[in-house]
Amino acid sequence: MPKILVKLRNITAISYITITLNLICIAFGILYIINPLISILMNIFGIILVLTIFENLLFIYFTLHKKNILRVKTQYISYGFLLLIIIAIPCMMLGNLLLSVIYSNKLMDTIGAYLLLYLGYFGIFSYGFSFALFELKLLSNIDLYLFKFSLFTTNTIRHSRIRKISRKILVTLSRITFIFGIVFAVVIIFGSFEVVTTFVAIVSGQFGTFFSIIFLANTLLLLKLKRRKRTTKKYYKTALIGFFVSGCLLMPLFFTNTTIKNAENTFSTAFGSNWRDQIPSGSNDYFLPTPFSLTSYFLGSRPKASIIETNTLFYNDEGIKLYFDSYKALNGGESLPGENSVIIRIHGGSWVSGDKGMMNMMQMNKYFAAQGYIVFDIQYGLDQNLLFGLDPLTPEYKKGNFDIDDMMRHIGVFTQYLVSHADEYGANLNSVFVSGGSAGGHLASAVALAIASGNYTEIFGTGLTIKGLIPFYPANGQMVFFGISGSYEFTNPENLIGQNSPPCLIFQGTHDILNYFSISERIRNNYRAKGISECAILWMPFGGHASDFYFTGYYNQIFLYFMERFMYLYH
Repeated sequence: MPKILVKLRNITAISYITITLNLICIAFGILYIINPLISILMNIFGIILVLTIFENLLFIYFTLHKKNILRVKTQYISYGFLLLIIIAIPCMMLGNLLLSVIYSNKLMDTIGAYLLLYLGYFGIFSYGFSFALFELKLLSNIDLYLFKFSLFTTNTIRHSRIRKISRKILVTLSRITFIFGIVFAVVIIFGSFEVVTTFVAIVSGQFGTFFSIIFLANTLLLLKLKRRKRTTKKYYKTALIGFFVSGCLLMPLFFTNTTIKNAENTFSTAFGSNWRDQIPSGSNDYFLPTPFSLTSYFLGSRPKASIIETNTLFYNDEGIKLYFDSYKALNGGESLPGENSVIIRIHGGSWVSGDKGMMNMMQMNKYFAAQGYIVFDIQYGLDQNLLFGLDPLTPEYKKGNFDIDDMMRHIGVFTQYLVSHADEYGANLNSVFVSGGSAGGHLASAVALAIASGNYTEIFGTGLTIKGLIPFYPANGQMVFFGISGSYEFTNPENLIGQNSPPCLIFQGTHDILNYFSISERIRNNYRAKGISECAILWMPFGGHASDFYFTGYYNQIFLYFMERFMYLYH
């Protein structure tokens, strides 16, 4: 009897802790939705949020392993929570991703994304709170352990058959998920060793915390479904692998502080140790207050309001049509940090696919427009490739047989259009930044360096002053793998670097495919060879290709923090 009472007291204490933590997460979640400002308190809450999710998982499992001390078979409730985690976390991820790729910020257009995000979030903590409260209700009757009853169970033959079939299906799905989790962890630790693991590398790093939670929930579900005795080697082997892999998936999060410190040192070395003194406190009101917020990682960031004009035609020739989207501040950018400086954004896609808009981090365009920059998200003609022939997201009207020189010419036509229509947009052509990712990072480098050199006035509009180059994991020289040709100086634009080249800030994951990190190093080294120190690579540990894809991921948040300050320093 005394041992039972001690166990009851322990379960009671843990239940109260669980209830308290889940209530905190619900309350602060509501606060963040009402006023999504990042503060020290919200950053502390982010840590509590993660700890609460893991505490919920362990509480559910260890207090309800088979039969609890009250002899109540509540395994269906524990199964329900583990399944909820596996479903709710992807819903939160998808909700945040959808918010990044929708033009409109109107509630009717974004309601689906918000429902996925908030139902997933509050579903987890409401269930955790309810389950702990249910446990307390059982514990409140001290004589309940005398009774032997079962919750949600029957002994009919039909029900038994359904349970067996359901169990087999869940075990199979759990084992498949278990294998995927191991693959994701291997790629996070060792990087993308083959092209076939590229997609895994893209998502594993930036979504690692989400995957860690999913994998741990799946591991606990698998252990419960297999009903192995705790003394068996197979049980402990599965548990050990599960916890180890879950920890590996958290490595990018664990390295966040290191990433920030290294980025700070690199940024200061390239752009001056006193760079913070050059940014007035008033401008900081528009910038991210901290390089990373764990709360934003889960609950996202509400897209900024801006004036968006879509599908403006600037090229109609060679059997293709090319358009651009523009983003401007609601009341003009004169009094804002950007002061109507221009950002030209060039999408990626291996030069054979991709598009502006939803495929080019739309939320970033809105973000900088709200700071007073005029953002132009542009198209260019693509080459054809069987690998991307069935791509449903890339418009057919921009596909052709174009090489790199043609793409540069198309972008050149846009710059000529921009010069002619600058007054219509209020664009400050004396302050232009060029940015893009992957193939877009290569083209951004080629365009910015070519214009700055002053040697290609027949291609690009005159009157543009390039103040900064911001390539994300640039793919210079890699078009050869897709059979795409072009002039040497345009396929390898780092050779255009000269005394007049603009300052450069590079986003690069350490685990990128095809040694892309060496391309970024080559750009920086060429800057240094010309005696220019104003080039920095911000390294993202465990980051694969396109590891900025998740707008409020640790990688993108950190880079955005320094990118907005970089542009302010040089515009």
